[in-house]
Amino acid sequence: MSPSLIHRPGARATAATLTGLCLLTMAACAGSSTERPSTSTAGRTVMSCNEKLTFTDPPKRVIMMGDTDASTMNALGVLDHVVARAGQIKEGAYDAKTLAKLKAIPTIASQQLNTGGVKLSTETVLNQHADLVIGYDTGVDRNALRKSGVKMYSTDAMCTDKKPPAPASFSQVKDEVTKVGQIFNVPAKANQVNKNLDDKISRIQKQTAPGAKADAVALYITPGSTEFYTYGSSSMIEPMFAANGLRNMYHSNTTRVFDTTMEDLLHKNPEWIVLLAGDGAMSKVEPTFLSFKGAKELKAVKKGHVVTMSFALTDPPTPLTITGTEKLHDLIKDKK
Repeated sequence: MSPSLIHRPGARATAATLTGLCLLTMAACAGSSTERPSTSTAGRTVMSCNEKLTFTDPPKRVIMMGDTDASTMNALGVLDHVVARAGQIKEGAYDAKTLAKLKAIPTIASQQLNTGGVKLSTETVLNQHADLVIGYDTGVDRNALRKSGVKMYSTDAMCTDKKPPAPASFSQVKDEVTKVGQIFNVPAKANQVNKNLDDKISRIQKQTAPGAKADAVALYITPGSTEFYTYGSSSMIEPMFAANGLRNMYHSNTTRVFDTTMEDLLHKNPEWIVLLAGDGAMSKVEPTFLSFKGAKELKAVKKGHVVTMSFALTDPPTPLTITGTEKLHDLIKDKK
């Protein structure tokens, strides 16, 4: 993955800022699009980091690195354009139907990066007769692909030349849906998906007491490690918290993800703690956190206001972020 969104257990915060870009899909938006791509020859231009990509036809042979933008493509009904994938699927992000779709996509050879993503050779891409790679620049040679006639699309969150907006907002999710809708020439479907996402956000906000703001923090915990990370205002945790009546106590820090300490956590003493975990670690995260010296003195722990959810449902901004916001709402409701 790109160095801004992959989170590998044990990685330092600089590598951890990439956490989760491989975590994409959204069951609620699953299904095939009934919209037929336009046959217009007018080009549609989207930005892929600092490169303009022009599409006159929807890509037909797409390679997906990890599961980058899988939830967005699934929501738009264009996941069947993906002919191959490289790297791991974050299974905790998907319902059974969507996971089955992703697992059915043939895998191709790749190398593991120390940031948790994968690296694809240009030869492997060309052997698949691909016309588009959806992924990140640390995993491919963009220039070599361009010279071979293959486009490379990276989401804004994966671009090393872009600073994430702070505070983050749900509009970033809709922007990504719109861009991918342009790539595959399904603008009406993109508008429909975005309306559905808006409706979901509105429902959550209406169920939250007006003006209610409880102090909260989100922590990424790796079982067996004594280190943990938290999230600033450029993380999607920011709007997820706000929609659920929570105030991010690290709002003043515009860095997406960074190290913190138990000493600082005890000083802030949040009312709610949201523990984020990678695949296979959900059941181990809370016991790990409670084993840290001082953890049981925290207000959130004493009140039973500690919840655990998959990191895959937070960053980067995709339809999964909205699924995560709904999940967080249910977790908080069950604890009250």
